[in-house]
Amino acid sequence: MTPSPSSSDHDASGNPPEGAPTPTPGVNPSLSANLSADYAALQNDMEQAKELAADFQRQLAGKSNEFAQLKQLFEKATADLAHLHEGIVELRAERHRLANESMRAIAFQLKLAQVTAERDRLRVDVEHVRKALDLSAQEMASALRDRDAQIAVLVIDLVNVKEALEVARRELAGARPPAPSRVASPVDRGQVTPSVPPQEKAKVEEAEDYIDISFGT
Repeated sequence: MTPSPSSSDHDASGNPPEGAPTPTPGVNPSLSANLSADYAALQNDMEQAKELAADFQRQLAGKSNEFAQLKQLFEKATADLAHLHEGIVELRAERHRLANESMRAIAFQLKLAQVTAERDRLRVDVEHVRKALDLSAQEMASALRDRDAQIAVLVIDLVNVKEALEVARRELAGARPPAPSRVASPVDRGQVTPSVPPQEKAKVEEAEDYIDISFGT
């Protein structure tokens, strides 16, 4: 340290007297130490700043990795969301299809119930018709038997009548007196009597004696 000037070297105003030499400042010996300490502190601060920057760089790299992972996860979530949306659309279409199939199944069940009722009704009608046909067949068979019996009786009666008629004709022919012969007059000679062949006469007599006794069944 430099010695302070005495009070004698100054005037009452505090200014040095004229002609007095100007004092030179002294060299501070602790300046280098202070500078060295400040430089060491600055180097320490720089080291800490470098370490902090490296830490920040590592954190930034981790954040970048985290951001890349988050981006990848977001893309995956977006793809999963799109796939989920497609699945929802397909599920909705499947639900509509199942609803339509369910309505068709209900309609088929109703139709089946109607067809089953119609089948049962037709089965009952067929059974009634079958019974009526069986009864009609039995009645027809009975009627045919009665008709055959009546026809047999009529044939027997007809044969008996025919035999009686033949007997009466023979008796009548045996009891008839012979016809008197007469002389043909000129008028009778002029008339032409158609002659009938013996075969045609036999056919006519046979036709008169024949009676058709056949009946349609």
